[in-house]
Amino acid sequence: MKSLTIFTTASQQLAARLFSRGRTQADKQRGASALEYIVLAAVIVIAIITALTTTDIASKITDTFQTIVDQMPSGSGDET
Repeated sequence: MKSLTIFTTASQQLAARLFSRGRTQADKQRGASALEYIVLAAVIVIAIITALTTTDIASKITDTFQTIVDQMPSGSGDET
């Protein structure tokens, strides 16, 4: 019985050491990849905002949506 207790304690200590290790290289790489995607997304958003504000594309988009809304039939409001 004592040998079983010693084995259980040793296996628990080994598991605790394995799971409490510091960050591995793979964890560090995953963090770097996520950061790269965030930076890439930010650059794309900035490029889109810059393109919309420096050209008349924004007004064309607004006009297009306004035309679509104008062509939609107006609801009478009595639908249930």
